[in-house]
Amino acid sequence: MIYYVDFHMDDPKKATMRKLERFSLARHIPLKAIGKKIVLTPYSEIYLNNKDSGLYSAYGLCILETSWNSINDISRIRPLNARRLPLLLPVNPVNYGRPGKLSSVEAAAAALYILGRHDEASKILEKFSWAQTFLSVNMMPLSDYERCRTQEDIKKTEDMYF
Repeated sequence: MIYYVDFHMDDPKKATMRKLERFSLARHIPLKAIGKKIVLTPYSEIYLNNKDSGLYSAYGLCILETSWNSINDISRIRPLNARRLPLLLPVNPVNYGRPGKLSSVEAAAAALYILGRHDEASKILEKFSWAQTFLSVNMMPLSDYERCRTQEDIKKTEDMYF
């Protein structure tokens, strides 16, 4: 399950998690309810990898819904299972082609793909016309990231692409 904490720092029309919630593909939770969920944050020193699939199955994935313009406001949040995504290319209209500046739905889809949940990744991207190419644009790095077994492997793979 995908959860999200909404910091109300983004244009509501661009809040991709809210749209997923309307389709029952994500659920809004308060910050204090994060618990043991995997939380994607660029401030984690630990990369998400497929070894985290057990955590996902048990607790779910949590997205911190905020604007990249306000990203520093979440730097102090230190969840138990914080993970960062390796670099990928966004296809969203705001940050198209800027490595790492994924929309929330792109981040969730990337995480699901790395965790081996390819169908789930595709399903959430289907709700956004602009997101249809995200997986194809990032297929090679995503497939390689999914096969990585260690943090060092992920960093080497990331360096190979970016």
